Amino acid sequence: MLSLQEIIDKICGQTGLDNAAVQSKIEDKKAELSGLISSEGAAHLVARDLNVDILTRVSHKLEVKNIVPGMRNTETVARIYRIFPVREFERNGAKGRVANVVLWDPTGTIRMSLWNDEIKILENLKEGDVVKILGYSKEDNRGEPELRLGSRGKIEKADIEFPSIADTAIETKPANIGELREGATTKIRGAIVQLFESDPFYEICPQCGIRVRANDNKFFCDEHQYVTPDYSMVLSGVIDDGTMSMRVVFFRDTAEKLIGMGVKQALEIARNRMNRTAPITDRAPGILGKEMVFGGRVKRNSMFDRLEFIVSEISDVNAVEEAEKILASFKLS
Repeated sequence: MLSLQEIIDKICGQTGLDNAAVQSKIEDKKAELSGLISSEGAAHLVARDLNVDILTRVSHKLEVKNIVPGMRNTETVARIYRIFPVREFERNGAKGRVANVVLWDPTGTIRMSLWNDEIKILENLKEGDVVKILGYSKEDNRGEPELRLGSRGKIEKADIEFPSIADTAIETKPANIGELREGATTKIRGAIVQLFESDPFYEICPQCGIRVRANDNKFFCDEHQYVTPDYSMVLSGVIDDGTMSMRVVFFRDTAEKLIGMGVKQALEIARNRMNRTAPITDRAPGILGKEMVFGGRVKRNSMFDRLEFIVSEISDVNAVEEAEKILASFKLS
């Protein structure tokens, strides 16, 4: 994979921009995505915006850690870590379906989105299966790579030896914030102690769900050109587990689950009150201080040089399990 400077050199060579101008565009892109992307990832997006072909066709198997947005014809072998329920939606009068799958290999995890007829593939797959995926990668709304199949892609079981998730660093029990390291996929049991009252809404393409860019009061999707956007939500705050605190970010489904309402209802409240943060202030009293279990990944915010937790799932603390643990500890003592 190209280094940051190698990407910058290619952009300079193909556009005529100097090093400083490209660096400035990279920093602007990082700021646009609230620092939730690395300098290398931002450089790839800048190259894409400038029609600079950085990534050529890939003909070898890629480890998850080496997949970045914009790759074509990727070939990846991974184990299915999680299959989320199919979600139905309606946009512009047309109904559609989407299902998210989390893939894992010893280098990390990545999300794959399956749309409409592609979802039939899951009928023959289950969590734990080893699969080979042929597809391409896009940038998701977290600023991270996401696998897609497209018209030429496919996913199939792979009858090969592959490491077990149970033998790796993916944590199934909540970890202490003070022990977390960059890149860890884990769970945290803690309480939201602060919710930031910033505008939670952003525009997405109604066809592919990727964040769109504003251009002369219109909205542009790299794949579907100018579109009438739908909306999604992102929330951020601070979680504390008793060892220390950490900034957390909730996108889309997890943002909706946190405040207990869908984006349409939240938008209606914001518009009626003429205050885009109203859904947060309304629901914050019932959220702050409540102990929950948050699953997700630790990521470094390069803009502020700090670790953050990107939440992918939320669950309530299981009171029965906790009681059993306490009784077991008494027996052992």
